[in-house]
Amino acid sequence: MKDVYIINAGGFGRNMASVARSDSAHGTEWVVRGFLDNRPGLPRVADLPIVGDPASFRWEPHQILVCALGDPAQRRRYAEPLLAQGADFMNLMPKLHRSDRVGMGVGCLFEHHVSIGADAQLGSFVIVLANTIVGYDVHVGSYTTIGSFVFIGGGAQIGENVTIHPHATILPDVKVGDGATIGAGSVVIGNVAPGTTVFGNPAKRFSFR
Repeated sequence: MKDVYIINAGGFGRNMASVARSDSAHGTEWVVRGFLDNRPGLPRVADLPIVGDPASFRWEPHQILVCALGDPAQRRRYAEPLLAQGADFMNLMPKLHRSDRVGMGVGCLFEHHVSIGADAQLGSFVIVLANTIVGYDVHVGSYTTIGSFVFIGGGAQIGENVTIHPHATILPDVKVGDGATIGAGSVVIGNVAPGTTVFGNPAKRFSFR
């Protein structure tokens, strides 16, 4: 029986703890034991203590980690030193509808009612939130976060460290560059340059300045 520790005792981490506990393997192959977080004043879960700081945590072979940090940069910041230790990260995917020949790296997290089409390929530490559809032949780079109620059309290419906010639509064969941000409700009909924020229908480049 493996011990599972979730990086992030905030709201998303607590939500992923609930998702993990709904997995059929919970209680038979592994058990969620607690959180790793260094922030003071967080709400406490009675049976899931905060057991340490993810930045100084020393992984042991009987442990599995879940990196439940929504921000791609923070997810990479904490995951990479632990990977260097040889840490084992879980792919958490209860109720995921996965078609044939879907591939993925390590540390991917899926909320309920996510569908992934045939031959889609996902990198490591990808997060996909509830009620999202990822089409066939889609490629998603590592450390990308895809919000709820997102549709990504067949053949789209999503880079690394991308954030796609809820209710966005990415049309088939569109390319989204590394580090791009897609605003909530946007309809992306053309390629998005790396590091660019787009918003609207049709999505256009957006700046807060």
